[in-house]
Amino acid sequence: MAIDSTLPTPDGTGAQNSIRPSKKPRKVSSTSAPTAATPSSNARAKAAPQHAVPEEVRRRFVQVRNRYHFPDGERAFTDHGTRLTTSSENTQVIRSLVQIAEARGWSEVTVRGTERFRKEAWFAARLAGLDVRGYRPSEFEQGHLVRTMGRQGPAPDSVTAGDRPPPSGPDARASEKRGSLMTGRLVEHGPAPYRHDPHEPMSYFVKLETARGDRTIWGVDLKRAFKESLTQPEIGDEVGFRSVRQETVKVRTQNRSEAGELIERDLQTHRNHWIIEKRAFFEARAQAARTVRDTSIDPKRAVKDHPELVGTYLQVHAAELAAKQFRDPQDRDLFVQKVRSALADAVARGEPLPAVRLRERAPRAPERESAPVRG
Repeated sequence: MAIDSTLPTPDGTGAQNSIRPSKKPRKVSSTSAPTAATPSSNARAKAAPQHAVPEEVRRRFVQVRNRYHFPDGERAFTDHGTRLTTSSENTQVIRSLVQIAEARGWSEVTVRGTERFRKEAWFAARLAGLDVRGYRPSEFEQGHLVRTMGRQGPAPDSVTAGDRPPPSGPDARASEKRGSLMTGRLVEHGPAPYRHDPHEPMSYFVKLETARGDRTIWGVDLKRAFKESLTQPEIGDEVGFRSVRQETVKVRTQNRSEAGELIERDLQTHRNHWIIEKRAFFEARAQAARTVRDTSIDPKRAVKDHPELVGTYLQVHAAELAAKQFRDPQDRDLFVQKVRSALADAVARGEPLPAVRLRERAPRAPERESAPVRG
């Protein structure tokens, strides 16, 4: 994820992202991004108070003068009247800034700051019907905007915290049944502070465009999953991914006391182990799994159609040999059936297939030199 050069903040804490009304109106060409149906610019500007803040935004944050904070005390953004600034790339914060801009009748805004902030602000503002300066979207991003507008309305991002405590509140709807396949068009992925909050530890995110709206999934292991992916999906590809198992880990969490002091403690949680591949990969694996389950298919024929299943069928054969220890034929059949079913499930999930190990030839013993024959 490319990051733009940082801008100094008044308190010297790093990059400052901002949204402000554009000074000069711009003529919208026929090739510009689509605009949602909104009132005219002049009507909006006249009707909107200069310092309007939607009630929804006021409920979401704690206001102290012109500064808005998260409930835990961290700064979310600052309202300068004709300019809104933040050091965060948090999606919720960005949408709140756009809501304020819309309430104040800013028909065209200028965005500055990091690459991700400008991209997210462009997308949110365009969905709200605002023109945007300061970011040039790619062809894929334009298409993503069109498809999102084509639906009834943008759905809030769903966030799955792969290395965090179980989500609550609005994020709880993102909780997926572990092992289920999630599919969609890959919009973005990369390392970032959790929820794009600079005060949170580094994690990894994947953003998908789905039929029900955009979804964002978080988890440290997603980085490894992309690196080890067999199909190496790229932006715009139809992908599928699932969590195949969980590992117990300890993470360091930070919370603020009522006095505002930062308290750190270890928390035992679970880390998801992810598989990410192009969608066609999982379709092919589903077909291969059906082949493994079908006992009427000869193994030689199955391996000929699916060479990747050589190791799987060797394990089935090993199970058949191990089953001979059972006296009851029904017990033997049941044992093999369970092993076959477990192997087929692993194939369908997309997990790495069993490797075929070649037997090493035993080293030949050195030949003894024959004693000389004496005549």
